[in-house]
Amino acid sequence: MTFKDITNEEVTTYTLKENEQCIFFLLNRSGEITFELLGDHAEAHIFAFAIGKNTSQELSIIQKHTARHTTSEVVFRSVLSGEAESHYRGLIHIDHSGNQSSATQESRALLLSGDARHTSIPSLEILPRDVICHHKASATPFNQDSLYYLESRGLTREQSSRILIDGFIESSFESILDQGISEDTLKEVRQNTAEQIHKLYA
Repeated sequence: MTFKDITNEEVTTYTLKENEQCIFFLLNRSGEITFELLGDHAEAHIFAFAIGKNTSQELSIIQKHTARHTTSEVVFRSVLSGEAESHYRGLIHIDHSGNQSSATQESRALLLSGDARHTSIPSLEILPRDVICHHKASATPFNQDSLYYLESRGLTREQSSRILIDGFIESSFESILDQGISEDTLKEVRQNTAEQIHKLYA
């Protein structure tokens, strides 16, 4: 399994050939990006974050399967404050030649203010029958019970909210580590993500 930070790239189509396996990382990247699985047993694992205060971001991801036994997943996480907006559109397309493939989309947003907005539009184009596909989407404010619990332990509101944000983001990094990627490889993208979270409180 290889790891690619494509946050600052301008490439809009990524292809994976037979047996190629890759994790792609995106932080605050907008636009339309296609991931093509062209060879049997190819895998694409896409982790995208949208973190901002009074910002607007729109990301569209296409998972295109044209070979057998291919796997793709998209995990999209938004943390939004102020009047920030994030819009996610996802398309899973599995061609007739993509039998026994698996594809998933998951879009979750953490809204730190009443004016923050997140929309998620998943869609499926499934031609063969022997496949596994599903999608999940949610947009929620802070869990007030969790905030109260942390504050009752002597933490400030900001400290408590940062702990909850870190937990929301960390689940994605744990998934990447579970794929065999090392902590050293993730050091820079973790730091960049932390910097964006810090800006939420600036």
